[in-house]
Amino acid sequence: MKRVFFSFFLFSMFTALIWNYAFSSITDRFVVKQMDQEMDQYYRSLVQGVYAVLTEDIKGVPHDQWEDYIKGRRAQFGYPLAIEPINSLKIDTTDREMLEKGEIVVGTDGTLYHQRLGNYDQVLTMGPIEDFSFPVRIEALFWCIITIYFLIMAMLWALPFWLKLRRISTAAESFGQGDFSARAKMTRHSALYPLANSFNKMAAKIEHLIASHKELTRAVSHELRTPISRIRFGMEMLETTADASERHIKITDINTDVDELDTLVSELLVYARFDREKPSLDLTKLPVVPWLRELVAKTETLHTDIRFTLPDSPPMHEYTVQADPYYMSRAVYNLIQNAMKYAEHRVALNIEQKDGKCIIHVDDDGPGVPEADREHIFDPFVRLDSSRSRDTGGHGLGLAIVRQVIDWHEAQIVVGQSPLGGARFSVILLI
Repeated sequence: MKRVFFSFFLFSMFTALIWNYAFSSITDRFVVKQMDQEMDQYYRSLVQGVYAVLTEDIKGVPHDQWEDYIKGRRAQFGYPLAIEPINSLKIDTTDREMLEKGEIVVGTDGTLYHQRLGNYDQVLTMGPIEDFSFPVRIEALFWCIITIYFLIMAMLWALPFWLKLRRISTAAESFGQGDFSARAKMTRHSALYPLANSFNKMAAKIEHLIASHKELTRAVSHELRTPISRIRFGMEMLETTADASERHIKITDINTDVDELDTLVSELLVYARFDREKPSLDLTKLPVVPWLRELVAKTETLHTDIRFTLPDSPPMHEYTVQADPYYMSRAVYNLIQNAMKYAEHRVALNIEQKDGKCIIHVDDDGPGVPEADREHIFDPFVRLDSSRSRDTGGHGLGLAIVRQVIDWHEAQIVVGQSPLGGARFSVILLI
């Protein structure tokens, strides 16, 4: 911020000088004549005494000896002295009239002077006198000093600025060459901090996406290899099996593996779509109990061996949450499916409100989630050892989708121990 104010100050000063110079140039059109007259008067006052001495001395010298007399006096003055005919001078009518009156005429920016000698048609010329041009030199020196000062100040301001820009450029080049950990280090007080911070955020996001895609590619390769290997093995066994019942079993197993591949591809497409970027959420007030009933109705028909309970006390009918109906329904539906998959006999939903938030608990009486695995269970393709069977294994994408939707809503999800003995997944939403 200080650099910004300092830059503004320098810019204001420089602008003021430019405007002052421009304004002076414009006003010179109207006052140049008066200024010239004042300068001429100034120069006349400088040489008036010299002319008085010389003209007084020359009166006592015969006219035909004036040239010799002036030549003898040149060494004493240190600048040229000459006697010239008036007609030989290249002056305008005004200056000629002044000479006729015996006044001193100033020429060549105050470095050359003429004065008529008595009534003769001759003038005494002094100059050019370089030392009398000091006002012009002082003005030029002044502008040179001002220019050098602003150049130095501009360099002092621009050099750190350039070095910081170079720092961002170096980080960008390193990042482009494959060093995804490259960041532009910048203090918060720097004027370039917003640019560096934006670059760092972009770099972090790209690094995360690349790492995520590498992990996704590795995991997908692993997940696809298993059913494909089983299908290939089943096809080989099918060729060598003559018994019709065994062939039917092998064909059924192959179809099961094909269904598993189809499910995996579908989940991958959903996860990839959810992982790209945050969509525009349509946040509405959802009545919790009716909403959860609809989700349960979709699931319980697939697991008739699991007893499902949902609290139905009158106060709960007033509970609402702020959520996108489509995406949040997908997340809670995944949690219910996950609970029913691992439950032994029972799944229960519980609802509570406190501190301006609504908490939806999904409980089961299954094996539960070990405390050490609760933080990583939402990562893609993460499956616990107890869930690696062919019947209940899944692909480890359902809970990853849940975490993504929860993050979009700036909500929370917590994994704990269920009162039923299994796992408890608690979704904390704003009312």
